[in-house]
Amino acid sequence: MTDDGSAPPAIDEATLERLRRGVPLTMDAMGRFALDGEPVTHPRVIEAFRRGLDITEAGEHQLHVGNQWCYLTIDDCPLRATAVLEGPRLRLDDGRALPLDPTTVWEEPGRGLRCAAPAIRSGRPLAVRFTNSAQMDLDRWLRWDEGEERASLIIDGRTYEIGDRPPGNAGRSELP
Repeated sequence: MTDDGSAPPAIDEATLERLRRGVPLTMDAMGRFALDGEPVTHPRVIEAFRRGLDITEAGEHQLHVGNQWCYLTIDDCPLRATAVLEGPRLRLDDGRALPLDPTTVWEEPGRGLRCAAPAIRSGRPLAVRFTNSAQMDLDRWLRWDEGEERASLIIDGRTYEIGDRPPGNAGRSELP
């Protein structure tokens, strides 16, 4: 409301888009948020930010908090698998435990395992980086065949090859 009690004028779409793109919000490769270079440290803000991560159909990362949202720059994957539980299920750093989709697992050369998990808001696939601990947890579902460069996943008696590029979306580096 303005001083005279009337509603403020609506912001046109072009201005709103510039504002959303102008927010200096980043996430580094370790999943730490920063606003204009300053670390975001409040645990509840970090939790809200992690749960608000999403991706557009065009592959741009967004952060939603309530009805507001902005774009953000992400140096690596928006999510991290911090553990692999029975099932196997991924424990994600956004607080969720989800079944591992073995068809999305791949090894990024020199960087380790990745997969995909659905965004809370849209359900679109967000890239997930396995932490070292999660990769060790996954070991019980891995099989190393002699002469093979990479392991395979064995889940419920089925074998899933682990490739060296994202399955299905080879041209979109932000997907799995």
